[in-house]
Amino acid sequence: MKKNNQFFLKKISHLLVEKFKKFNFKSIKPNFKKDADSLISRLSKSEKYQLIIEKINQFNKEEQKINNQKATKNYKSILNKISYSEKYLKNISAIFKAKYKKLKKNKKTLRNKLSLININLDKISNLKFFETKVNLKKNKQNEKYRQKIGIFFYGDHTLIVLSAIIDFNNKINIVGVTEIPIPGSVIGDVLVEDINELANIAMDSLNLLELINSPILVVLSSSLFNIHTFSISDLKQISETDSKVQSKSPFLPANTLVEFLRMSESPISDGLLRAIYTKKDLINSWTDVLKIIDQPTIGLVPAAPHIFDAITSNVLEPLTILIDIESTTTSLLIGRKSAQLKSYKLPFGYSLYISDSLQETSQNYFERVLNSIKLILDEEDQKLPQKVFVMGLGLDKLVNEKCPLPKDFKNILELKLANYSYSPQKMQVHELVSASINHSIYSLASILSSCV
Repeated sequence: MKKNNQFFLKKISHLLVEKFKKFNFKSIKPNFKKDADSLISRLSKSEKYQLIIEKINQFNKEEQKINNQKATKNYKSILNKISYSEKYLKNISAIFKAKYKKLKKNKKTLRNKLSLININLDKISNLKFFETKVNLKKNKQNEKYRQKIGIFFYGDHTLIVLSAIIDFNNKINIVGVTEIPIPGSVIGDVLVEDINELANIAMDSLNLLELINSPILVVLSSSLFNIHTFSISDLKQISETDSKVQSKSPFLPANTLVEFLRMSESPISDGLLRAIYTKKDLINSWTDVLKIIDQPTIGLVPAAPHIFDAITSNVLEPLTILIDIESTTTSLLIGRKSAQLKSYKLPFGYSLYISDSLQETSQNYFERVLNSIKLILDEEDQKLPQKVFVMGLGLDKLVNEKCPLPKDFKNILELKLANYSYSPQKMQVHELVSASINHSIYSLASILSSCV
């Protein structure tokens, strides 16, 4: 059955590409001054274009049937698992680029016209493993265009599900929240152990929050990822098989998945390359869940790197430090804007210091964190910045109005990284198992703002 499915997918892919190759592009004469003769107008009216759209729709239906029969684990990348259609978009993009090289100066105009048929050139040519950029289209008749988005956040055996509405100005309104404890039989220390059960829990939450068919952003605990930055000139190849890349992975080579992010537009031999490591079977287990849920997916992302980049875009410091507090671990990111970034895992979280006195709990935890940071900076011959930025689930366990952060630390909430509203008393659905998740809500709103 698996071989038959693969043959079917290849056959459909070949058919789509051949249809585009046979299309008479010479008959299209780009003239952006005349809307009646525009590229999109002529293309969308053609019978061959309609035939292609029909074939794509037919393929999507057949693909869904195959996905429901058996979840396959042997794909080369996360995006292949989330959406097979990306490789077909690549073929379409290549054809458009080959036929319209002379229109490079008008790329912005062409992109606007292509958006009418939902093809984004930047998305096609700059694919990433962990994130697919979502573009909200502006409705000229409604300046307050809004999109409902579901956000899943997993950490510390808890699944937080948000229903958020984001408008064209990136203002986010949180309209529903559920927090669900996840037993170890469903998600173990790292992997999703019961894919079907987690999918059922997720779909129940989507139904409760009226998020069926809405795009989903999945945010995973920072402790599940490691980050290192390389000089591109030091690598033989930008690949997870490169010996230097492998040497920095905390996981076995066969079970290592790496996403690379170029930190500048320098030539290929220069500049810095950020590498984010995680376990391949971890990501596979989550993408298998997403396939069962079967809704549009914005991305599957680690929590801390998005917040770190947002901080360095708003705060000018020679060195930036961010900690993400969890129950049993603390993730530490140290680096600079568009430059070196490295992560560390401190082997303790807030739970180790919980006591009857919140003041004592907070003081003991942050004293140890600060000492750990100083030891790392001494080894790197670096100085402690004015403030260490703090995020994470643990913030709600360590601080409140009567017990603020120590003077050496700063809550990311003070930076106003996201324009959001969160009013639990106005929500029809607001179900929590924790006393407060205010800081987690802010972190997730900030991550969503950076992903759309």
